[in-house]
Amino acid sequence: MIENLIKDEHGIYGNMHCKWLEQQLEVMIEKGVSIEYASLCADSLNSVDDNLLNDVCRAAIAYADDFCEMVGQEPPKVNTIREILQYIEFDTLQIDEPEDESTPVVHLGGGCDWEPEHGIELIIRNGELIYLGAYNGEWAWGNPEHYEEDYNYAYIIKDKK
Repeated sequence: MIENLIKDEHGIYGNMHCKWLEQQLEVMIEKGVSIEYASLCADSLNSVDDNLLNDVCRAAIAYADDFCEMVGQEPPKVNTIREILQYIEFDTLQIDEPEDESTPVVHLGGGCDWEPEHGIELIIRNGELIYLGAYNGEWAWGNPEHYEEDYNYAYIIKDKK
């Protein structure tokens, strides 16, 4: 549930509690997006199942490992895949104008310990992880091929399945 809604010339802002992150998130709703659609997206975020959460964690580990190898630093030490969440702090759920109001999109941005400059971005569309990588301000409604090009660790883990 999105709470404390404030409207300005750019859209609507509020906050919500994310169950699986166990934290509050700022919610940024683009101007013209209905509260009903924003609620659908927020509900989708809180309905992430174990398999999808594991995919998110595997993609985040692949991102951390790859980035750390590129810059010559040690990646975060994790004993279980979900421990990677300790090194990530998503802070914003961004809700853009939908192409289809029946398709929920979870678009999160935030920081991560291994890449403080660019952070982390995640897009789940209709219950499928389609992007996880550095924050690039990706468009949540792109064709699948669009996401395959930008160091997208969601696609890297799909290739390993």
